[in-house]
Amino acid sequence: MRRAAAAVAGVLVAGLGAVPAAADTAAPLLQVPPMGWNAWNTYGCNATQALIESVADSMAANGMRDAGYRYVNVDDCWMTRDANGHLTGNSNYPDLKGLGDYLHARGFKFGIYESPGAKTCAGYSGSAGHETDDANTFASWGVDYLKYDYCESASSLSGQAADFARMRSALRATGRPIVLSINPNSGNNTGAGVVRSWGDVSDQARSTEDIGNQWWSQSWPNGIANIVSENATLAWRAGPGSFNDADMLEIGNGGLSTTEERTHFAMWAMMASPLIASANPASVNATSLALLKNPRLIAIDQDSLGLQGRVVAGSRLVNSSGSLVLAKPLSNGDVAFALYNGSDSAQTLSTSLAAVGVPGTGTWTDQYNGAVVQSGAASVATQVPAHGTAVYRVTTPGAPASWYTSFVAATAGAHGYEAEDPARSIVAGRWTTNSGAVFSACSVCSGGEKVGWIGGTNKLHLNGIYARNAGTYPVTVQYVNGGGDRYATIWTNGDNPQKVSFHGNGDWNSTQTTTVQLALQAGYNTVSFGNEYGGWAPDIDKISVPATG
Repeated sequence: MRRAAAAVAGVLVAGLGAVPAAADTAAPLLQVPPMGWNAWNTYGCNATQALIESVADSMAANGMRDAGYRYVNVDDCWMTRDANGHLTGNSNYPDLKGLGDYLHARGFKFGIYESPGAKTCAGYSGSAGHETDDANTFASWGVDYLKYDYCESASSLSGQAADFARMRSALRATGRPIVLSINPNSGNNTGAGVVRSWGDVSDQARSTEDIGNQWWSQSWPNGIANIVSENATLAWRAGPGSFNDADMLEIGNGGLSTTEERTHFAMWAMMASPLIASANPASVNATSLALLKNPRLIAIDQDSLGLQGRVVAGSRLVNSSGSLVLAKPLSNGDVAFALYNGSDSAQTLSTSLAAVGVPGTGTWTDQYNGAVVQSGAASVATQVPAHGTAVYRVTTPGAPASWYTSFVAATAGAHGYEAEDPARSIVAGRWTTNSGAVFSACSVCSGGEKVGWIGGTNKLHLNGIYARNAGTYPVTVQYVNGGGDRYATIWTNGDNPQKVSFHGNGDWNSTQTTTVQLALQAGYNTVSFGNEYGGWAPDIDKISVPATG
């Protein structure tokens, strides 16, 4: 069965409809998420060419290179332009071609940073108007990876996408395979990563805002739990050539407990995120280094199917609470499970093979230490510490390799989507006084919960809304509004905002419906709710999409 499972690896992705069409016909540059190191989180603008070279030497010496960490990436602050407008390194980077040669000679790949605007986030020269020349310069230096950070505002997400596409085309035209890793969230575009699939203009995209060295945050930058609560809902758009980048690893930087570091690494692996370390490899502590080199978790991240684990169970994540169960198919037919406890106290969590449609029993192996915890078992239950995650690889004879496709199979029939669904729902605006839009119990709502306090910076995003055929469809919104009439802004895929009026009936213990015409693209979509007109939007219970093909 293992050979049969591997044989359908390509079919799994194609059958999902989850990977956006590329802007060109080139084969994906990334079949699996990249692994490497980036200078920014530890050194910021103080990094130098000599430092980058010493980091590469340390990664070779401590085993990180051989564990798979191959991209060594320079971040912002390296650049200037000469009298002819060509990019060149400043005094901290006197020979970037030489740096590329140094890294390549030691078995690494060379990554660099730029921005689509006039300026980078740190105020250095951006690539606007220089895309072709800059791409040729990167190729001449032997660059293998470009981090392209959108540091200015855009009139629309489609305008921002056009800027990314311009550099992608310029990179492809050089003939050198240079990975384009984009960040659409910087500048005034906070939250852009979750409302649009960026696979048409990049090889991977930052899904959330910047990571910080902390578990949870109600202000910039994000904590680990913030990122998990958002990125875990985006599995529908991930696959070879279009990975969700959950940002750099903070492992070894000292802000997380050992339990939190284990969760950080395990969830990034389950979510098929790039594994880009940021701690100084010369001084990282032994426990953190061993985690960074854990071969079992790396194998989950680097599995050749390149699929992101899906949320198959859990409670809604509010601030740093809640729990999730993720399941991820592996190319040899095994299934990886993660039991994530985002709360501040221990919880007993469980899952089963039946939860993902796999019959029979299997062998459950702990992915932190390689110990077999159960043999011939159909399920597992374990106490997971606060902020902890249990991770298992399950080998089950005869497991159908198509379980993941069947589990997430999208059809053209009518679908209902609950606002509180932990597999789809993101609430944004968490750094406002009321911590963003919130989930609350609702006895009259279809799923027993609703999302309220939507307005201002507080938004609700519902991901993975399927349409077989592109078109404009009458989407029914079920809501609660016991006050007067309220407005909401509704977007699809981050664009096409509509102002919609929702009648108030004076009863907070009843639901109402209204129908909105929404433009959906073929495949998966994100439908967002906000209120740009003052006051609060209605509380949202669910949306219903009619047949789409």
